[in-house]
Amino acid sequence: MAEGDLVSGDGWISDESSFYGDGEEQERLLTLCENSNTKSFWKFHRKDLNNVLAKTRSMPPPVLHNRYQGKPDAWQLGESVDEFVRRLPPLSTPSHTFEWIWCANPHPEGQVKLACLNSSELRARGAELLHESLLKRADIKAQSSRIGKGSVTEALDQESEALKQKIAALAEKTNILTGKWMLFPSLEDVARVWKMVVEGTINNRLGCGAKVATDQGTSNSRLICVYTKDFRDDDDVVRVLRELVAMGLVQSGRGIYYKSDPYTLLDIYSSNAADYGLQASMYSSQKMLAAANIQNPSPAPQRKQTSLDTLRQ
Repeated sequence: MAEGDLVSGDGWISDESSFYGDGEEQERLLTLCENSNTKSFWKFHRKDLNNVLAKTRSMPPPVLHNRYQGKPDAWQLGESVDEFVRRLPPLSTPSHTFEWIWCANPHPEGQVKLACLNSSELRARGAELLHESLLKRADIKAQSSRIGKGSVTEALDQESEALKQKIAALAEKTNILTGKWMLFPSLEDVARVWKMVVEGTINNRLGCGAKVATDQGTSNSRLICVYTKDFRDDDDVVRVLRELVAMGLVQSGRGIYYKSDPYTLLDIYSSNAADYGLQASMYSSQKMLAAANIQNPSPAPQRKQTSLDTLRQ
């Protein structure tokens, strides 16, 4: 439409025009605008079925990427779960062949950005922080006869909290933010549990990756780690826990624990964590489920997931 074809509003609509409503109505509308919370609105409505279906219809299938592609100790794109488990059975694969068997989430939203990781800096600077903290704790304890037991306990707690914050800041600086829920299935059950974890990981139901320990011949159970991208993201950590509960992998009365990768890289374990006034694990499933008001751990109905087989069609 040419500019000359437009009808001018001059003389038709003014600030005093009833087109905007009377004074009371205008005041009401201005109040609504000022008090509107779009973030809250979309947080609620993004789960609306129509919005979910609209995104599914409009978005092309995701481009899958496997950061372990080509590695013989990991699941490969195009490899079914059954083929993977047969190729690398966790129960009988010897540790001298592979220490761990790996699986990565191939979906874009489930992947970790690896370019900025700096584990060597975290190890070096983290070791310094731990050593400095031990010296400070020894100095505090040496003052017990002078300042009293209660003051010593308070000072030690403050030092522990300061160390925890310093490690967290270092983890953010070096981009080492992953963590994992740890499962310890029996040897008789490890193949079943690992297969379920692999299926949940590659179909974007769980976290960014998973691994299982191979046969060292020294234990009656195996460690399976189910990773999340960021140990600071409580919502994602509890989301993965909920999925593990729904899959029946968290047993009633037997909690599981979540540990950050910075603590693993700094060799902070249950055997030495107390030396620094720390706990080796960040979360327990029982406490996190209770805090989230989730009824534990009878297996819930599994929600339907988009599988890799569907994406290949």
